[in-house]
Amino acid sequence: MKLLIGITSSIAAYRIPNLISTLTKKDYEIKTIVTEKAKAFVAPQALSVMSQNPCYDDRIEWGSTERVYHIELARWCDVCMISPLTANTLAKIVNGICDNLLTSTVRALGDKPLILAPAMNTKMWENPITKHHLELASKFYNTTVIPPVPKRLADGEVGIGGLADDQTIIEALSRFAAK
Repeated sequence: MKLLIGITSSIAAYRIPNLISTLTKKDYEIKTIVTEKAKAFVAPQALSVMSQNPCYDDRIEWGSTERVYHIELARWCDVCMISPLTANTLAKIVNGICDNLLTSTVRALGDKPLILAPAMNTKMWENPITKHHLELASKFYNTTVIPPVPKRLADGEVGIGGLADDQTIIEALSRFAAK
């Protein structure tokens, strides 16, 4: 299965290279898009090494006059997953904002599956706007949500908001690989 993983600026982004390593051993072909702010938590080089493909970012999208990467990546994938998904990126995709490579690619997915694996502060997760945005996402996209889990978060609070464990994510993906 061709899996496109979008990585946004949650501290949980540091976990994605390990997830990619596990998935490539299960014969997933993976490409990644990293948002500019996510680079504070995960190195694009690590994503490239683990996926054995280039890591795409805004610089490559807006620096090219010969290729339209957000269209190419949307066409290439069988499934797109945003993990970790921040409240900011969720708000952008449901409001049609296409101001970076990831949000532009999501907009171009058509009816392809979009898996959302949120990771954010408990208050942000519990905010009614988040629930509303997830409902909107299901109206605009073919979404599956992998809910966050309770844990001690990076801000020191204990509550729901942690990125689901790798096994839960892999199980959700396997439902699409079997199709």
